[in-house]
Amino acid sequence: MRDEHGVESRSSAAHRASAEVVAGAVAQGLGALDEWQAKALLADYGISVPAGGLARDEDEAAAIARQLDGPVVVKAVGSHIGHKTEHGLVALNLQGDEAVRSAARSLLALTEGQDARLLVERMVRGARELMIGMKRDPLYGPVLLFGVGGILAEAHRDVTLGVTPVEDRDIEGMLDGIRASALLGSFRGMPAVDREALASALRALQRIAEDHPAVMEIDVNPLIVEGSAPVAADALVVLEPDEERHTHASRAHVTPDLGPLSEPRSVAVIGASNDLSKWGGSLVRNLIDGGFAGAIYPVNGRGGSVLGLPAFASVAELPEAPDLALVAVKAEHVIAAVEQCGQRGVRAVLVVAAGFSEAGETGAEMEAELVETVRRWGITLIGPNCMGLLSLHSHLHAVGFLELRPQAGRLSIVSQSGNIGVQLVTRAERRGVGIDKYVSVGNQATTSALDVLDALGDDPQTATALVYLEGVGDGRRFFDVARRLTPRKPVVVLRGGLTEYGVRAAVSHTGAMAGSSDVFMAAAHQAGCLVRTGPDESLDLAMCLTSLPLPAGRRVAVMTLGGGWGVLAADEVARNGLELAPLEPDVLAELDKLLPGYWSRSNPIDLVAAIGSDLAQRALTVLAESESVDAVAVLGILNSPSTGSVSDHGVAADTAGRTAGDRFNPGETAFLTRVTELMESTGKPIINVPLRPLEVATFHGPARYDAVILYSPVAAVRALAAMAWYGEYIAAHDAQARQPR
Repeated sequence: MRDEHGVESRSSAAHRASAEVVAGAVAQGLGALDEWQAKALLADYGISVPAGGLARDEDEAAAIARQLDGPVVVKAVGSHIGHKTEHGLVALNLQGDEAVRSAARSLLALTEGQDARLLVERMVRGARELMIGMKRDPLYGPVLLFGVGGILAEAHRDVTLGVTPVEDRDIEGMLDGIRASALLGSFRGMPAVDREALASALRALQRIAEDHPAVMEIDVNPLIVEGSAPVAADALVVLEPDEERHTHASRAHVTPDLGPLSEPRSVAVIGASNDLSKWGGSLVRNLIDGGFAGAIYPVNGRGGSVLGLPAFASVAELPEAPDLALVAVKAEHVIAAVEQCGQRGVRAVLVVAAGFSEAGETGAEMEAELVETVRRWGITLIGPNCMGLLSLHSHLHAVGFLELRPQAGRLSIVSQSGNIGVQLVTRAERRGVGIDKYVSVGNQATTSALDVLDALGDDPQTATALVYLEGVGDGRRFFDVARRLTPRKPVVVLRGGLTEYGVRAAVSHTGAMAGSSDVFMAAAHQAGCLVRTGPDESLDLAMCLTSLPLPAGRRVAVMTLGGGWGVLAADEVARNGLELAPLEPDVLAELDKLLPGYWSRSNPIDLVAAIGSDLAQRALTVLAESESVDAVAVLGILNSPSTGSVSDHGVAADTAGRTAGDRFNPGETAFLTRVTELMESTGKPIINVPLRPLEVATFHGPARYDAVILYSPVAAVRALAAMAWYGEYIAAHDAQARQPR
């Protein structure tokens, strides 16, 4: 059956026939369907394909062409024929019997001995060439692709990805996400593309992936837009006969019980020592100095005392079964120590020792035995080869060697790297960012960063999670965990290892263009994560998401003490898809009362060196209370004459002094207090950038929200853009949740 475009589509009743075709090709060990079979599969799922037929010789080809309207295309097809255009196996724009016969003879001669047939189709015409596809990723499962198609598709690389299952909002995001999204609208006299047809085609690829596990890749390129209708002018379906090799399976996992890790009533240190240069000594020292209120049980073979605490010769001699054991013995003694913990009823063990799977085959064998031991006893294991953990609300400082003393807060950090985790916590401590938990997962022998992240989703002490990932061993679990968490609390991912390396098979455009890092970024974006690649930017964003309200929109007011910073901020607003908020007449009138007559009367609002924290407070109040403003960036007010910093006296000492004790002078305190009050009353985020650098990054006022201080106008605007995106994600998720099922 054909529509007004001469396009055939098949009903869902034909699914059984296509399933038989796929099964037959798999049974023969074929690596792909031929184009006729591939298009039949697409048509069975409602994707438009050109009208046509399959011929064995020039007579049949001519007969099919006579039944089609207008010019035709003839292609040589077969299960072992690929890259037809590159091998000259496509003849375009043919009209009349003789042209078709001549092309048929030529193509059959070129493919002699390859069991080729001739696909004769109506020539699809359209100036816009798109592409859609599916790739079965080994970590994430089926991934959909949409983008600009044609022979230069891989050169343009203008594509978006979606990890299945995709929802309507995910598909809309894919369509709008390409750089050339303007092509989908009315363009140079052409009508807008039928977006619902595009969306339906992507949903169809998702259903094919679900129904046919042997289908590894689908490449529809070009998907020619004829009028407004997308038509699959070419199609490739790649198969994998050995389904066991490509069936995605998440590893078995159990969300860890964070109770004995974050709120232990008692802690044992196995391998405790009076020598603070050893792990066993530094762990005990940090537990004591950190103010842990529960019992601390040093364990070493000699008994006696450790740092003034009674020591025990073995775990069996402890007066009770501790909730948590910190194992600080050498790698070869770890399994015996953990076995004792299991016998004594210890619920959680953290192993700091290195020398396991990261050290080679022998270490990997020990790690496997360690895993078997903890599973046999039902113990939650962190590590081995990790830096330790913090739980500030429990005053638990279970980190060796380093004194990490961040203030208590509602941001929790999980890290696959000990040194990156320590760096993040140290920076948070220096800048006054409140932390609740820090967990270094080390080798992730049984408990991965994703497992801890999953547990943080139900942790009432954690408002925002920041996780450092170098790799995602189970992409589907990452996707599922993130989708569960992000509607309730923000997840910032500091990601390492995103660069592409190694050889990627380029059987199709889809296979070549959907690399592992691309799929990760698509999965993270789709699941509501905010990905960053630098420690400072990731910590800034996590701090903002923890301390500030989300903006209701993208309209930003920039209030600055100097024009240059306003220019930089305005540029960054444009780069990040934000808007400079319009200044309504009543806002202009109020600002006219405060500022000299020569002020610019535009956004950015340059205070033209007007001095006084009271003036800055009043101007900020006008902007924050404007209905046309969703967020405010305040530049140059702090650590300047406007807030009482009138000289360069002791700038270095001033910076250092503000990391402890009285961090702000009275003028700054008054201004920041007003910032917190305005955020409370308006629900709008306000980010501050000081005129001169300040180490401190937060101000804890009397209101619900904390004032945040970042280091540059660019950092402030980027943070606001990320918060606006996350706010839109939450709104879309909530709207979809309210829809009737």
